[in-house]
Amino acid sequence: MKTLRPPKYTYLKDCIYYFSRAIPVDLRHHYSRRRVIKSLRTKSHNHAKISANNLSTKLEEYWFSLRLNEIEVPRGDLLVEGSIHDSYLPTINEVLEQYLDVKGKSKDQVFSRTARHNIGYLTNHVGIKSVDQYSTADAAALRDHLFKKGLQSTSLQRIFGAIKAILNFTILENGYDCKNPFTCRLHVLVVFDQLAPRAFCKLYWAASHRVIANTGRLVV
Repeated sequence: MKTLRPPKYTYLKDCIYYFSRAIPVDLRHHYSRRRVIKSLRTKSHNHAKISANNLSTKLEEYWFSLRLNEIEVPRGDLLVEGSIHDSYLPTINEVLEQYLDVKGKSKDQVFSRTARHNIGYLTNHVGIKSVDQYSTADAAALRDHLFKKGLQSTSLQRIFGAIKAILNFTILENGYDCKNPFTCRLHVLVVFDQLAPRAFCKLYWAASHRVIANTGRLVV
């Protein structure tokens, strides 16, 4: 009988699969060890493969957020103060704290940490603004930035969904007279090449599902 090799980032110990992945050199100062090891609590090869892939994706997203937090704004001295209209509304960071105070009481630390990381994507690339100062252009800029960084469409949908929920919460909770620029739906445009057996994806904003006739392009 052919022996299956353990899935990527896993190994077997006492017939149980374990996840194991080395921490990138530039992020080791955040950890007390050089490797992330976690029992997957399964003897199934297929279950271990799925769990390992999920853990690996979450780690990559988290590591990406850590790197973003360490990036300095290039030529931040050139930013013009007061270039955005004045606002009396709270900043996105203040809104986040209010959101966690209300929604995070019955949640674990993962809920709070994930919410902070998702808002961190926004503030690190677009900046800290009042809730009524963000625009659809900011949302599009963040989308393009994360896509170029290699995040998958499912990760982008999860990040944008979290930002949308936090902004919706504060707008409805406090009765603010402003729109949520993250309410547009994120779609994936899959373009099928008629001359080659391959497909590639491009992210873009749209208001509804549609198919572009006679082009092989499907919006999902």
